[in-house]
Amino acid sequence: MATMTAEERIYTAIRLGKPDRVPVVPIIDMFSSRYGGITQHEMFFDFNKANAALEKTMRDLGWLDGFHLSYAGKGNMLRFLFLVPPKLPGVDGYPEDALWQFVEESVMKPEEYADVVEKGALRWMMGKLRDHNPCHATKGKFLQSSARLGLYMLQFKRSYRGWKKKGVVDLVGPNITFTPMEWISIALRSFTDYVMDLYRYPEEMKKASKAFMKFFKRFGLLLTRVTGIPRIFMGGTRTSASVINPKQFEEFALPEWLEMSEYFVQHNITPILHLDSNWTPFLHYFKEFPRGKCILNLDGVTDIFKAKEILGDHMCIMGDVPAALLKLGEPEEVEAYCQRLIREVGADGGFILSSGCTIPIDARPENVKAMLQSVHKYGVYPIKG
Repeated sequence: MATMTAEERIYTAIRLGKPDRVPVVPIIDMFSSRYGGITQHEMFFDFNKANAALEKTMRDLGWLDGFHLSYAGKGNMLRFLFLVPPKLPGVDGYPEDALWQFVEESVMKPEEYADVVEKGALRWMMGKLRDHNPCHATKGKFLQSSARLGLYMLQFKRSYRGWKKKGVVDLVGPNITFTPMEWISIALRSFTDYVMDLYRYPEEMKKASKAFMKFFKRFGLLLTRVTGIPRIFMGGTRTSASVINPKQFEEFALPEWLEMSEYFVQHNITPILHLDSNWTPFLHYFKEFPRGKCILNLDGVTDIFKAKEILGDHMCIMGDVPAALLKLGEPEEVEAYCQRLIREVGADGGFILSSGCTIPIDARPENVKAMLQSVHKYGVYPIKG
């Protein structure tokens, strides 16, 4: 088989085919920034330093086919978009080399579900941003923050072209959207209130979710058009089996995941379903999703081997070298786990090797190297059993 480009390799895997070898696409820039000698603040706010650190990591430990959800340069984007800005390294007294964190607050009262429906999601969200996000507090601050966001997009496009010339795929860039229930739980009501609302205000939540649905579909599509990347990241954890039961999943979450995934597929966009926490009891529902058009991206908690058993002929599977193994394991253990993934999940194609969510910032470099090198040692098709 002729050698493929990284883009061809990933595309073939998404379509359930067998590329020349298994592609490797981790979430790596927390680790690569530390390994490359820069702070987390520099990674979030300086594209050049973040890219140089990642390139050093690849030169030393192994070249990637691509990198998944990247935070390089995204600091101002994250500050601008969330109702309550996350804690970012080096911002507002937060330590320069600390890991970033979501800030969960109930910025929405239960009675405001009706306001979302009445006003529309965009109008309602803009009002909330003015109330809670300093970047939107005044016209001057909004214009200044918008200019920073515009600069980020220009820098991103330059970075994207640079990696493309090097043969490395930026899998999603800033293309991130949410299902309404995930957004409500993380950005609006906080975890505890969200769980209580499922029982106290179920119909109100459904109506507000429908209003948010149109916004998040159009927002996601706009990002893919601006960046030119035909893939979008859709994160999920609060609609997992770790949080809700099967009846709630069928009633609240599944219709949203399906509607959004089908919408993007219709627009030739590949949804990357990044599923944190335990989704094993819900795996069979993903047989309803468009075949060969999505990526099931698992974080090390869901049983990836069960996912292969249920979905291996239906959806590309991506994962799932656990964070604990990369941090605390031995290189031989990492290599053995990657070999198992490649042989049991990837032998028939439709597989992308990745980290189970983010590679820990303090992972052992020799373990990361073992993961990156495993696709060359064991992942060339046809894969031997």
